[in-house]
Amino acid sequence: MKRQIGKSDFSFITKELNHYEETGLITTGQKDSIVNIYIVKGELNFVRIVVTIGAILVGLGVLSFIASNWGGMTKLVKLSLIFGIFIGVNAISFNLQSYPKTARSLIYLGTLVYGAGIFLIGQMFNFGGTYSTAFLLWSMGIIPMAFQQRDKYLLLFANVLFLIYLNASLSEGFPYVSIIGIPALYLALNYFGRPKLLLFFANVSALNLIGYLGFRNEIVGLYIAGGFFIIGLLMFTIRHKLHFDIFKLQGNIVFGISGIVLTLPHMWTRVSNSYQTEASTIFAIAFMILLFALIRKGSLISLLFVCLTIFRYYVDTFEFLPKSLFFMVGGLLLLGFGFYFERLRRTQKGGISL
Repeated sequence: MKRQIGKSDFSFITKELNHYEETGLITTGQKDSIVNIYIVKGELNFVRIVVTIGAILVGLGVLSFIASNWGGMTKLVKLSLIFGIFIGVNAISFNLQSYPKTARSLIYLGTLVYGAGIFLIGQMFNFGGTYSTAFLLWSMGIIPMAFQQRDKYLLLFANVLFLIYLNASLSEGFPYVSIIGIPALYLALNYFGRPKLLLFFANVSALNLIGYLGFRNEIVGLYIAGGFFIIGLLMFTIRHKLHFDIFKLQGNIVFGISGIVLTLPHMWTRVSNSYQTEASTIFAIAFMILLFALIRKGSLISLLFVCLTIFRYYVDTFEFLPKSLFFMVGGLLLLGFGFYFERLRRTQKGGISL
């Protein structure tokens, strides 16, 4: 499997290899073999951005025109407009394959028209059902196109729509599709070259489903927050080859948020009504020790959660303190941490020693 690198990195490697070839350190064949190991990442392109935004604006304009004249149209005209625009946009895209960026932007426009058509046709014929189902159908309709075009952004959009479906179905019944859908998201990563962005949102969907199951089964808040705290720690610490940096980032966020929630005394009602404050305080001390240990290792996100935890206690407990004192203490802490991180980075570069 080829190693993906940025365009600037590829240019640097190529330049260096050419120099080695000219000086006789390596042969032409060796240089070509090394170059073939790499592939340039697909970077955001100005033309692609412009045509994509243009396609979205056109789509919004067409949909706005249809919506404003919806009441005066017959059902036949409505259906003809929806299917005509959808087929027409995709047909034009197919005939513009020699202009891939414009063709791809028209495909994006077609996905918007497809989604709008689901809602408009449902309203037209009073199909009933729930709006979460409409988002599910929209997501499922995009997936085949994402695979056919091998477009990670289409799959990402389908994932976002799937997340909306999961959250919207909280009060509508168990989302059985998620049993197949979420594992499918992880399996699809291999087909798309394991992009980090897709992995990030696949993890969000999985975490979302875990939270959904907890709230749906009316599990006590302490157990839900505690469960997420443990999940976050596991994501942060267990090393593996599937973009561990993404798991580490999300794990830090998950156990940071759940940790702040667990510092609230009322979350500990299951322990004892008499010792809620004591239990939450003990956890808060342990939580802060963990965060400071991670800050010492260079975790900026942990620093953010230290600040948020301090602010939570200020709002909840120390509100009687002057705001000026709170801001001064907070500012001094940030200055101190800023100095510490700068010193840490210089140490890692061999500038000074701790």
